[in-house]
Amino acid sequence: MSQGKGPRKLKCDCALAFESAQSLNEHIKETGHMKSRFCAPCCHLFSSKDGYQQHKKTSAKHKNAPIAPSKPNVSRNKPRAEKSGDSPPKPVTVTKPPMAIEGSKENKKTLEDRSKVYSSAPQLVKPPSAIGSNSKDTVLVELPHSLKEKYPWASKWDGPGIKALKKRCHDEVCLVTQGYYTGNRSHQMNLKFSIKRFVSAPVKVSGVRHRAIALDCEMVGVAGGRDELAHLCAVDLFSGEVLINTLVHPTEAVKDWRTRYSGVTPAKMAMARASGQVLNGWLAARAKLFEFADADTILVGHSLNHDLRVLHIAHKRVVDSAILVAEAVFGKGNRLLRQWGLKQLSGDILGISIQSSRGGHDCLEDTLATRELILWCLRDRQKLDLWAKRALIEYEEEKRKTAERQRAKARAEKEAREKEKEKEKQQSSVGAVSIERDNYLDDWDSDDPDLFDERIDWREYLGVPSYYQFI
Repeated sequence: MSQGKGPRKLKCDCALAFESAQSLNEHIKETGHMKSRFCAPCCHLFSSKDGYQQHKKTSAKHKNAPIAPSKPNVSRNKPRAEKSGDSPPKPVTVTKPPMAIEGSKENKKTLEDRSKVYSSAPQLVKPPSAIGSNSKDTVLVELPHSLKEKYPWASKWDGPGIKALKKRCHDEVCLVTQGYYTGNRSHQMNLKFSIKRFVSAPVKVSGVRHRAIALDCEMVGVAGGRDELAHLCAVDLFSGEVLINTLVHPTEAVKDWRTRYSGVTPAKMAMARASGQVLNGWLAARAKLFEFADADTILVGHSLNHDLRVLHIAHKRVVDSAILVAEAVFGKGNRLLRQWGLKQLSGDILGISIQSSRGGHDCLEDTLATRELILWCLRDRQKLDLWAKRALIEYEEEKRKTAERQRAKARAEKEAREKEKEKEKQQSSVGAVSIERDNYLDDWDSDDPDLFDERIDWREYLGVPSYYQFI
């Protein structure tokens, strides 16, 4: 069978394929991927950065490129001097809508039409990218009404802004220690997973960039016990706007749906796929997230390393609520001996109950709970310290009780082993006595008289004193 030869597709580092070099060029301009080895004027992709630099030096197209003339530095504030030959500027006429005569029918109709237009006109809203940029660095944002109805415990953001959030981003050493991949390939030896398909967030996004996004993912199990993305939820940290909340169809055959935790069933996935309300694989989910987040966006989550791992994203600007709480207990820079789960922290700190449904976790509920926890950690620092002190005391007490239980278990196992050895020793001694008795009886049954005489002590049998001697 002859194999058809189609046009060769160009692939980006983010695993997206393009039919032409022009479409790849537009993608690189938007995202900044492979910018160091792609020549935009020539629309040519090089295999390495050195090859691209050599091309720029030797290519005649780049050598003979025309130099744009420098623009004269003219101040915009100074008025332009009029020359003798210049014609006077034409007056600008502004046309106004005709005014209706007062008291006429046309006047009433015009006013009604204007009121309709003004009432239906959209109100100007502060874009999410500008949130948290004021001088006091405090934000007061109301949540959408739909979220307040379903999740009444979700509060408005009235805490610190983006400047305070940037200060709470974890350093690279902490992230690598907790299992994050930040894009530095020198840390590959410390990771227990492959980084082959990981990419960083784009330099800029095509739409409105969100400065901070709360993120949560639900996973299912595939071959080899690996995790595969099945549900993605992303919420703007400050405004509470739901950016993404959709199922993701796994790219591999599912071995374990983990419905108790993921909340995803085969029927639910099939229905979403039939209605077209599902993203096709983690690649599409990652591309959807990159429509709102770039390299400067702060990603927020609880144990976010697992979520970024199934999305195959390398990121440095991260605020992890699990790390924040653990650092408050054990101290920043110290070894984090324990991490608390989102359900326990939501109940102990926030006083809310989550993950209580028998149908599995609610991905949006977990995302909003993480948002509440981050807000509480940033806003109520003194309360966080008090809780951390109590948590440390409880941890030390639990550690002491665990050590006592382990010592008691070791003592019980040692006593059991000693009793078993004593029992085996007794059984072995009884066995030896029985063997000796059997041999003795066998000798009594023998017909050899000499052997019979050797077995009987005649002096003891006859009661003869020891000082008598037999002749």
